[in-house]
Amino acid sequence: MIPENEVLPKNRSARPSVRVQRKSAQRAIQLLSKMGLVDRDFNLKNEEKTLTVPLIRSLQTMESELLQRELGAILGEDEFEPRKKSPRTLEDALSGKISLEALKDLPKSFDIVGDISILELAPQLGLYEKTIAQAILEVHSNVKAVFAKAGPVSGAERVRPLRHVAGEERTETVHREFGCVFRVDLSKVFFSPRLSTEHQRVARQVAEGERVVDMFAGVGPFSILIAKTVKNVNVDAIDSNPEAARLIQENARTNKVESKVHVHLGDARTVARQLDGRATRAIMNHPSAAKEFVDAACDALQPSGGVVHYYTFGEGENSEARAKSELEKACSGYQGALAEISILTLFLRSFSIRTISRGRSLAALSAWIIRVLSEMNPLLLTTRSVA
Repeated sequence: MIPENEVLPKNRSARPSVRVQRKSAQRAIQLLSKMGLVDRDFNLKNEEKTLTVPLIRSLQTMESELLQRELGAILGEDEFEPRKKSPRTLEDALSGKISLEALKDLPKSFDIVGDISILELAPQLGLYEKTIAQAILEVHSNVKAVFAKAGPVSGAERVRPLRHVAGEERTETVHREFGCVFRVDLSKVFFSPRLSTEHQRVARQVAEGERVVDMFAGVGPFSILIAKTVKNVNVDAIDSNPEAARLIQENARTNKVESKVHVHLGDARTVARQLDGRATRAIMNHPSAAKEFVDAACDALQPSGGVVHYYTFGEGENSEARAKSELEKACSGYQGALAEISILTLFLRSFSIRTISRGRSLAALSAWIIRVLSEMNPLLLTTRSVA
C-alpha cells in the first residue's frame, strides 16, 4: 500500500489494486481478466510471497466481496510502473524526435539481411542518421545491427562499403529466404534481399534434369534455391570472390544440397568455358558487367540452346528496350571458340525488377540463345521478340 503523503516517482502511477498470495496468482489473473478489471497499461508487481495486480477502476462492493471470498484478496491502491509500449511504425518511433519535413522524407522501406538493417538515406536526413537507426532497432525487434551504405558496389568481388551506425558492430548474419538458410558477411560478399522474388521466379522455371550455370553466384541465393526446389538438377555455381565461394559451400551443406551444387572459384569467363557446354540455363546476375560475359555464357550452353537470365541497369523511360539492345549487341559481337558460329537470340520476357534511383532501374531479361552456323539463312540470325 502507498503511505499517506508519499510522492510517487514520475515514472510510476497509483492504481486501484488487488494483492493475493503467490499460490493464488494464476487463479487471480484468470478471474480478474474474465471480469475485465486488469489494467494492462501497467506491469504487475511481483514480490516474494505476493502478486499485486493493477485495476482499471475501483471495485464495487459485490466485486470486492467476491474477490475476498474466492482469493483472500487484499484490496487497496498501489504504485505501478507503466508498461513500455513499442512503437508500431518507424514514424511513431520518430514522432517528436525529428522534424515533420524529415519524417516526410523517410524511405518507404529498408533492406534487412538476417538481423542487420542497411540504411540508405537522402542527404537531408544525414543529421538524423543515428536517431533513425535507433528507431529501427526499437520498432523491429528482430534487427540487432544497423549499417549505412558508404559507397556503391564495386570491384571484382562486388562488395559494398558499409558504416556502422547502431546496435551490434558485426556484419555476419544468417538470412532466411523461401525455406533456405544463408550465412552472409555483408562486408565481404554481395547480397541483396530485394531480389528474393526474382530468385524464386527463376527457380520455379527450372525443370527436372536441367543443368544450370550460375555465373555470379555470391553466397548462392539462386543456386541453392534451385537445388532445393528441383529434385533432379545440377548447378555450377561460379564466383571470383574467395569468401563468396567459401560461404556458398557452407550454405550448400547447411541446406543439404551439396551433391547438386558444384562450387567453382574463379573468373566466370574462364570457368564457364571450362565446363562441357551442356548447360540448359545460365544466370548472369552482374548488372554492371554482364554484357562482358555473354560470350562465355553462350559457350556454356548446350548446342541446341538454352535460357539466359540476364540482368543489367536500364536507363530512362525505355529501360527495358535499352537492356534488350545491350544484350543484342553483346550477342552480335560473339567471339566464341569457333569463328564460324553466330548467335540467334529469342527474347522470352523482359521487365523491370526495381528502381535503383530516379531514371535508373534494374532490368531482367530472359532469352533463348542458340549457337548457329554463320552460313545458315540470314533470316534465322535476326533477333526476334516474343514477350
